[in-house]
Amino acid sequence: VLWKIEHPSLEKASYLYGTMHMLCEDDFSIPSKVLKAMETSEELILEINLQDPNELMVFQNSMTTNKKISEEISPEQFQKLDSLFKSKTGADLMQVDQVGLSNVNMFLMSKMLSCTTIKSIEAELMLIANKSEMPINSLEKAAFQMELIKLAYPTDFAYKQIMLFDSYKKDLLAALEAYQQEDIEAAFQALGKKEYMDENATNLMLKKRNTDWVEKIPEIMKSKSVVFAVGAAHLVNDYGVINQLREKGYRLTPVLN
Repeated sequence: VLWKIEHPSLEKASYLYGTMHMLCEDDFSIPSKVLKAMETSEELILEINLQDPNELMVFQNSMTTNKKISEEISPEQFQKLDSLFKSKTGADLMQVDQVGLSNVNMFLMSKMLSCTTIKSIEAELMLIANKSEMPINSLEKAAFQMELIKLAYPTDFAYKQIMLFDSYKKDLLAALEAYQQEDIEAAFQALGKKEYMDENATNLMLKKRNTDWVEKIPEIMKSKSVVFAVGAAHLVNDYGVINQLREKGYRLTPVLN
């Protein structure tokens, strides 16, 4: 999950940390090697920086949409989704009608975990950074990420994905187990299936963003040691951040302990 980035042009080594955005509290821990990397680094870079009040406001505002779920999908689809939502949450779908499909999907994903207390690696990293007064910045803005999610998961695809709740839950738990073993390839294989991420979603959520980030990363770490913490899915495959940085001449090696 942790990779050291080196290059003759860099004054100091930097690090790339692949995260999972949701983990049960009992399974949650920041590896000691990541803590060491944080101690020797000068800046934390996340996908988005929700410590910035403006960014947090944008993210919170995205929790409501101008278009209700009942206006997005057909009455028959609404009825099926309402039945699923009730069975998993005990609440009526109409109670969250205004939040949009993508937010309902994120909420239902949290119900797939076998716990009530869910922790975020990114949130914990921000706490660690704050304690040592380490600056926190981001690779992109919240508004951009929220808009990208809408484009990557249009209504029909988002609906189909939500209705795959049981199969996605099985694969999510398998991915979390693989992640705990630091097998990020297996974790991605579980969640990167075409029924969960079609070509459009893969291009927008992974390929395009990875390429954009790899253009920014060299300048950010040019004169200082940085910890880049992004979803583990962004590290794997030929279009992953690791391979793209290697193609630019950077040396990336796994940090084992």
